[in-house]
Amino acid sequence: MRKLIGIGVGPGAEDLLTLRAVRALREADHIFVPRNGRKTRAFDIIRDIAGDRDVIFLDFPMGETMDQFYREAFEAIDRATKDGEVSVLATLGDGTIYATLTEVIDAGRKSDMVFELVPGIPAFLAGINGLIETLVEKGESFLLVDALKDDEPLHADCIAILKTREPKKIFDRLRDEGYDAIYLENIETERWAMTRESDRCSGRGAYMSLILARRRPWNTAEILKHTEGRIQLL
Repeated sequence: MRKLIGIGVGPGAEDLLTLRAVRALREADHIFVPRNGRKTRAFDIIRDIAGDRDVIFLDFPMGETMDQFYREAFEAIDRATKDGEVSVLATLGDGTIYATLTEVIDAGRKSDMVFELVPGIPAFLAGINGLIETLVEKGESFLLVDALKDDEPLHADCIAILKTREPKKIFDRLRDEGYDAIYLENIETERWAMTRESDRCSGRGAYMSLILARRRPWNTAEILKHTEGRIQLL
């Protein structure tokens, strides 16, 4: 039997890896990590655990037709993983949420490879925990998206928008529709930053960014109290 274990490694901090993820990484015969140009944050997270073992990087250029790259990535894993071996593919956040990992697995559904997934902490949960705030309360609704459509009505009590592009435009729309928004980027890294001012996130929109918005107002004083020294204000 051959197995591929997909591991969510969280948003950026090594100590947010689960014990199951650490065990799988240590026991794996082969470790694969996605790479976008020179960006290898997933590798930065697992670097110490991987040690001096060879790590195989899989290229996923942004803005390209991705199906081909998913197929090529699985083919590389398929060639490397011999009978009785286990390979690991690490991905940021959780592998089931807007992730490359499950796309690669889907490309190999017709193979004899056995698949397993290890959950990871997604950025929006790490972000709200960093603010020491409640994401949703009993009876409230929640919407998770990677983009807002211009004509999409917003009814949820809380919204998380991942990989934000044009954050100022999103901020202004959310405010107009009665939401209180916070922009976060580089969560759980040394460059973790945030703002509640739309003008301050103008032109930013980092790949590892998100906006959290609630109809209930954020407690700014409490957020600033608990994040001082941990999260930079933009």
